[in-house]
Amino acid sequence: MNMIKKSALCASLLLSTTLKPFTAPSAQEVMSVDPITVEAPMISSPASAIYNISGDGIITVPYSDGADYLASLPGISAGRFGGHGLEPVIRGQSKNQLNVVSDNTYVFGACPSRMDPPTSYLTIQPQDEVTLVRGYQSVLNGFGGTGGSIIVKQKAPDFIGDVLTTMGSVNGGYDSNGQMWNSGGNVTSGNADAYANAYASYKDANNYEDGNSKEVRSAFTEYTAGMKVGYTPGDAHIYAGVDFHEIKDALFAGAGMDSPQSKNVIYKAGLETPLDGDVFKNVELSGYASLVDHTMDNFSLRQQTGMAMSVSPESNTFGARVKSDVALSNRIYTALAEWRRNVRTSAMPSITVDEITLAGETTFDLGLQDRLITGLRYDYIHAGYEDENDPQTAMAARTSNDVYQQFYGINASSKNEHHLGGLIRYEYDYSLDTLVYAGISRSIRAADVIERGLANFMGMSGMMSWVGNPDIESEKHHQLDIGFDTQKSTWSLSGSAYANIVEDYILRDSARDLGLPNADIYRNVDAFLGGFEVMGEWGFVPDWTLFGDATYTYGQDLDAGRALPQIPALQGRVGLDWQAMQDLSLRSTMRWATQQNRVDTDSATGTGRDVGKTNGYAVLDLEGTLQNIGPASLDFGVTNVLDNTYANHLNLSNGFDATEVQVNEPGRSFYLQMRVPF
Repeated sequence: MNMIKKSALCASLLLSTTLKPFTAPSAQEVMSVDPITVEAPMISSPASAIYNISGDGIITVPYSDGADYLASLPGISAGRFGGHGLEPVIRGQSKNQLNVVSDNTYVFGACPSRMDPPTSYLTIQPQDEVTLVRGYQSVLNGFGGTGGSIIVKQKAPDFIGDVLTTMGSVNGGYDSNGQMWNSGGNVTSGNADAYANAYASYKDANNYEDGNSKEVRSAFTEYTAGMKVGYTPGDAHIYAGVDFHEIKDALFAGAGMDSPQSKNVIYKAGLETPLDGDVFKNVELSGYASLVDHTMDNFSLRQQTGMAMSVSPESNTFGARVKSDVALSNRIYTALAEWRRNVRTSAMPSITVDEITLAGETTFDLGLQDRLITGLRYDYIHAGYEDENDPQTAMAARTSNDVYQQFYGINASSKNEHHLGGLIRYEYDYSLDTLVYAGISRSIRAADVIERGLANFMGMSGMMSWVGNPDIESEKHHQLDIGFDTQKSTWSLSGSAYANIVEDYILRDSARDLGLPNADIYRNVDAFLGGFEVMGEWGFVPDWTLFGDATYTYGQDLDAGRALPQIPALQGRVGLDWQAMQDLSLRSTMRWATQQNRVDTDSATGTGRDVGKTNGYAVLDLEGTLQNIGPASLDFGVTNVLDNTYANHLNLSNGFDATEVQVNEPGRSFYLQMRVPF
C-alpha cells in the first residue's frame, strides 16, 4: 500500500466519513494555522465492503453456513439444494470464479456436486474481518477471482502491557423452523507480546418446512474447533494454528445422494513484520495445508432406490505466499509471489493442479484529487493426471481415457498454461465525500479439476455421464468497471456497473451433439456478463435509518445467441432500522427478487442447466437486538414473517417432491440468539 504525502485537503477527505462536520468560525474570528502534511495509507476500495464482525456486531441470525451468511450481504446471491452447502454467486459467477480466502488459506471441497463448497467450511469468528469484493478490483486478491473475492482476515488481538489478559464470549441460539440449535465459544488470552486463541461450536438442524408446510430434506450436524497462537513483539506478528470443521449426516433434497460426513482440517502458519530497509518496507509470509475428506451415498441416510452407490473423494490443497511493499525509484510497489497446489480424487483419475503467481500493484498520484492504480499479474498453471489408464472399478474395464475418447476424442495429458493479466483504474475525488472511478481489467480463471477431468460414466452407453474436458481452455475476462461512492453525514449512496466480455467461458453443456442430451460435458464459448449494483442508506430522522440495495446481472452465450444458465434475477433488499431505546434496536427487511425469464432449460437444444423460469418474491423479516441484559445481549426475530413459499432462481431441482420444481427456501421461523462476553 502506498504511503502518500497529502495536503490538509486530502486529510479531510480521509476523515470525512468518520468525523462529524465542525462549525466554522464566525466572520469576526481569525484563525492562523501552519500547513498540515499527513502521511497515511491510500484508501482505495471500489465495489468493496469491509465487515468488522466485532465492530459491526457478531452475526445475529443463526445462519446455516458461511454462504448463508454471505447471501445476506449486498451483491451476493446463493443457490441451495439442502440445508448446508449453499453456493455463493457474485456478478453471475460462482465456484472457482470466486476467491474464498480465510486467514490466507484456500479450501477446495471434495464433492463434484458441490455438497461442500469452500464456504461450507467457513467459520467466522468475532475477531474476524470480512472483505467482500465485487468483480476484479486488484491483482493481489488471489488466483482467478474474476467474479469477486471473499476474504476473511483473522486479526491479532490488541493487548497492551505485560499483564495477562483474557477475553472472549459464549453464545447459543435456536431457530424454530428446522429446530436448529447452535452453541459456541471463543476465548483469547495474552499480553502485548503473545496470545493464544481457541474456539469451538456445535450446530444441529432437522429438516425445515417451506411456506406450504412441506418438509424439505435439509438436516445436518456441524462441529468446528480451532486454536491459534501468536507472538507479537512490537509491530511484528508470528502465528501458527489449526482449524477443524466437520459436517455429518447432511441431507440434500436436490441431489441423488446425501453426505454422511464432510471433514476439513487446516494447518497454517505465518509471519508479518515491518522492515527498516531502503527497498523492502515490510514482509508477509504464510503457508498452509487444507485436507478435505468427503463421503456421499444413496442408502445410509435415505431409502435406497436402484443400485447402491458410495463415493469417498478427497481434496488436498497446499499453498505458500510472500507479500511485501517495495520502494523502487521513489515509488512504493506491492509485490506478491504465491503458490497453490490442489490434488483431488473422485470418480476420475487423480488430478493435480499447480499454480504459481507473480504480481505487483502500485498507485500513481496524478494530483491532489485523482490517482491511477495499476497492476500486473503472471500465472503459470500445470495440470497433471495419474491413473487415467487404470480401470475405474474392479467390475469395469473402462478407464478414464476411454471416457474422454468417447466424449471428446482425446486422451488426458499434462498441460502447461501461461497467463498474463492486469488492471488500470482511474479514481477521482469529486468532492470531500464522493469518489468516482473507472477501470479496465484482464483476468484469467483456470479450469478446476472437475472441469478438467471428471470421468463419471453412468447409464447405458454413458447416457447419464458427467465428463470433464482435459483440453479445456482457461477463461479470459475483459472487464470495464465504473462506479461512485458518496458518504454524507446522514446518508450514503454507492453504485457500480460493469461489462465483461469473456473469451473461452467454461460452459457445462449437454452432450446433445453425441445424441446424449442427458450427459454433461464442458466446452469453451464466448460470453458476455454485465450488470450493476447499487446500495445506500438514509438517516432521515434521529434513530431511524432507511436502507436498501439492488443487484442485476445479464448473461449471454455469444456463440449460441441464448441466455447463460444459472444467472440470478434482479434482486435486493429494502428495510428500516429503528434505535427504539438506548439498548434496543429493531429492524424490518424486505428481501425481494423479480421473475427470471432468461433461462436455458432444454438439454436437447442447450445446456438444460436451469430448472425453469422462477417467480419473483418479496419476503419480510423482523429482527431485534437487546443489549446490556447484565453482561449479555439477546438477538431475536422472525424470518419470512408471512410464511411465503418461494425459491431463489439458483436453487436446484427438488428430487424428493414431484409437485415442487425447485428446492424451496424455509418458511416462517422464529429465532433467539444470546451472546455473553467476558
